[in-house]
Amino acid sequence: MKEVLQKIAFFFGLLAVPVVLLFALPYSNEFARHFIKDDCYNHGAWIFDRLTKNATPIDVAFIGSSHTIHSFQEKKMETVLDNKFHLANLGYCRFGRNLEYLFVKELVANKNPKLVVIEVHEDEPKNSHDIFPYLADTKDLLISPTFVNRDYFSDVFNGASARLEQFKAKYIFREKYPDPNLNPYGYGESDRIATEEEFLKNKQGWSKWIKRRGSLEIEQIQLKFPYSYLIKTINLLKSRNIPLVFVYLPESGSNFQNPLRLDFYKQYGQVLTLPDTIVQSPTNWMDDMHFNDSGAGQVSEWMTKKLKQILDEKCLNERID
Repeated sequence: MKEVLQKIAFFFGLLAVPVVLLFALPYSNEFARHFIKDDCYNHGAWIFDRLTKNATPIDVAFIGSSHTIHSFQEKKMETVLDNKFHLANLGYCRFGRNLEYLFVKELVANKNPKLVVIEVHEDEPKNSHDIFPYLADTKDLLISPTFVNRDYFSDVFNGASARLEQFKAKYIFREKYPDPNLNPYGYGESDRIATEEEFLKNKQGWSKWIKRRGSLEIEQIQLKFPYSYLIKTINLLKSRNIPLVFVYLPESGSNFQNPLRLDFYKQYGQVLTLPDTIVQSPTNWMDDMHFNDSGAGQVSEWMTKKLKQILDEKCLNERID
């Protein structure tokens, strides 16, 4: 029996060697961003280019999901701000605080923003972002800030797969990256108007979600995962003396006047809430979850006024200091 166990251990040890080697090799940010080129309008590669290849500064960065992509028209906002500030919409499709942490980490490593605006929605996402394992460096991938991480093993597996693809691309196929995209703006344009059926479906979905909600005790356990990454992001910004604000971007049919975790966010920064006139207008929506150009234009005008107040106050405090 002992001999059999030794052979089994030897077999699995041999299998582990290539995996260990994959994680030991340096993992390229540039490869990772281009590896996910078929996801989210190739926004991952654009974000990488905006932060590392484009010399244009970033004074205000917007971090969030596709809600952010379809809400903030940076070029228009810069014009209203008399082109005194450079804005960057760094939203990425779907929800996941761990992916946002990676983008903020890259942001502060390459730029010197004066303000970071972080999207919040009705509730906190409880899962890992499905793109996180493809973009995370080895330390961020393997060391989770909390044990409450139900996607940990699938993330590690996908991270290993990505590293295998990097090895093949670099040493076998010798692939080259395309020229950098130096467009400074990440806003997603659309003039589509959502249908009544889409609004109704979203409203019904939220009604079902409310009925299916688990106990408060279970929710508090599940929230440990997104909170841990949100706090990591906040602490990273604090360490660089970069202020932040939250902005609530709801869906069309939730009817939540404020996010469920409002009290948590207010511990760390101001929470901005869109006017009802913008949210409740059917012609402002591209679909049931995202604003179209008309809605985003109104959001951007409203947000620009808020930015003026925040940035003016920041400049005043810096002069006093």
